[in-house]
Amino acid sequence: MSIRKSFLLISLVVSSLATSCTTRYQDMLRERDERIRELSGNVAQLRGENEELQRRAAAPQPREASAKPESPSLIDDVQNDVGSDASVSYRRGRISIGVEDSVAFDSGSTVLKDGANRVLRNVASVLKSRFAGKRFYVEGHTDSDPISKTKDKFRDNRHLSTERADAVARYLIQQGVPESAVVVVGYGQHDPRDPKAKARNRRVEIVVGDGM
Repeated sequence: MSIRKSFLLISLVVSSLATSCTTRYQDMLRERDERIRELSGNVAQLRGENEELQRRAAAPQPREASAKPESPSLIDDVQNDVGSDASVSYRRGRISIGVEDSVAFDSGSTVLKDGANRVLRNVASVLKSRFAGKRFYVEGHTDSDPISKTKDKFRDNRHLSTERADAVARYLIQQGVPESAVVVVGYGQHDPRDPKAKARNRRVEIVVGDGM
């Protein structure tokens, strides 16, 4: 082989190697750029998530989450004020005044008994004096027995519990509790106090909520 041909062959080999190296280098650069873009996107996403977490941590927490009795004796004080025919407890972060149906209503009725008036007058007085400016949830509750004798009056237990809660709410409003502060809720049998004691589940509870 002549020197000229050898030189040409060597030149072709070198050129081919250079082209291959250049192509591989360009591929590496593209892969690097793609990886940089991917990482930049991940960083931006994480930064956004971090800012959202910081915003949530700095936001004021709902008052229910930190609600505590004003003093260890608050429940006892309210109990003394309302009398022994109502029960005062601290449920789900809120003060609750419970009046059992045996005190407030005859069986199957939504008309308040005469004896309930005295209890509810005491309750109204406590709501106005101790919890002025709060919202009051008047919650009706029943046991799990289906409606039978009065099914011509009430569609179901929730309907009965709502009507009884409304009767209590109306009486409290007549006693001076602001109507705008009162909310009527009917749970029916779906929030039992004691699943094994039906009589204890038939009740109306007046729950002290947050400010209006």
